[in-house]
Amino acid sequence: MGTRQCYSACQAMLTQARHLLPLLALGCAGRDPQPPSVVLVSLDTLRADRLGAYGDPDGLTPNLDAFAQGAVLFERAWAQANSTNLSHASLFTSRYPSELGAMDTTMALGTQPATLAEVLGHYGYQRGASVAGGHLRPAHGLQRGFQSWQTTPELGSLFHTVPRALEWLDGLSGGEPFFLFVHGYDSHVRYLKPPPYGLLRAEDPPTPELERLLVAPAETDRILDGWYLPAGEGALDLGRPRVWDAQARASLAEQARAAGAFRLDEDQQEQVAAVYDGAVSYADAWFGLLVEELEQRDLWEDSLVIVLSDHGESLGEGGLYGHILRLGDVELAVPLLVKLPAGEQAGRRVSQPVALLDVLPTALELAGASPPAGIHGRSLLELARGEEPRAAGLVFSEGLYRAVSVRAPEGRLVFSGVAADSPWLVDLLSATPLDGPAFEADPGLAPERARQLRGSLLEWRARLRPTEGEAADPELGRSLREHGYWEVQ
Repeated sequence: MGTRQCYSACQAMLTQARHLLPLLALGCAGRDPQPPSVVLVSLDTLRADRLGAYGDPDGLTPNLDAFAQGAVLFERAWAQANSTNLSHASLFTSRYPSELGAMDTTMALGTQPATLAEVLGHYGYQRGASVAGGHLRPAHGLQRGFQSWQTTPELGSLFHTVPRALEWLDGLSGGEPFFLFVHGYDSHVRYLKPPPYGLLRAEDPPTPELERLLVAPAETDRILDGWYLPAGEGALDLGRPRVWDAQARASLAEQARAAGAFRLDEDQQEQVAAVYDGAVSYADAWFGLLVEELEQRDLWEDSLVIVLSDHGESLGEGGLYGHILRLGDVELAVPLLVKLPAGEQAGRRVSQPVALLDVLPTALELAGASPPAGIHGRSLLELARGEEPRAAGLVFSEGLYRAVSVRAPEGRLVFSGVAADSPWLVDLLSATPLDGPAFEADPGLAPERARQLRGSLLEWRARLRPTEGEAADPELGRSLREHGYWEVQ
């Protein structure tokens, strides 16, 4: 082909291309925009009522309160479990804990069902997590679906996990959205955090005897009715039927006196709560740093950011500390703050009850991803946008050692007192008298409504379809005991 013919052919191609450009532009304009990146922050053991945004007057959480102003706040959010591994397994799968494996501190997630990270991976998301060890160590299987799962020393802090999370973000290839999970045990025992936060809220320094409890792993969990019962006293044999009624409390006091146990006075018990409040402020400070760093990287505005806790914490209510011995509101009421991309619906407050089960379908809807079959949660986007209020439904939760509860607008009904190895939970639910000590009903819950809620518990249990979890690592129980966790005896 001569030069003139070649030039003519090229001109014809360019002319044809110019005619196609409007069509190409139309095609690009019709495409869906890139889905948002997702940042999920779990502030372990953080009570909702300690946030100013949830009504606390003491200014413990300025960074979380500022975040809430740009987010949607769910006023009545409930966890599905009172233990870190069980609650996060439920969070990542939108299934109930008993569907996923053994209901104890060694539960490990098996190969089914699909997790949030796995689903987002199928849609092209880069997935990384920076977690604080303990019940999120790899032995519990919660890392399934993540490309990077960085863990810290046992019961680590956002002090450990935030820098590693930012390092992972800085190493990402551009173009594809990411899913980042960040976790810290900052408001978990041990409560006493570094200065100035450790005693920031305490009026007086703790006595040496009390300080020993505040710096040791999980020792404050062993305060019952003010009595400190060290390991080995036998008063907390969780393998037996457990009922925390007047008779049990009298028996506990008798055992404690016989053992010469130390008893905290009212001021000392208030000091424990004040030191917990300092730990909350410590968590808030590190959360503020994470927000600032994401903003500086231009990863904030267009991302979906969800902040929550896996469960709450008893601070002397009903004579209990910790979170594994009861399924009451203080153990299960959690903060849930959802910042939508571009600050959509900033400042909205939602009063309808919701569950942590709802987080997975919410993230997947915004990602344009289809949820797995069999999930129990519902996307929160309609509520967040004020489009369709939900009817006030029931929220179910499960506890270690086969406790179950149902939360209705009128109050909560809890069933415990079952031996940890008993296979007869449903039979006992049905046969045990409602006015007996195994059932705990909120004050004001009418007897007829309590009977209806027991029926709801039975119907809910009948619908659950367990999947097979992984066999627990024999060393896991020993390691958990070393770090203060209890197990079935």
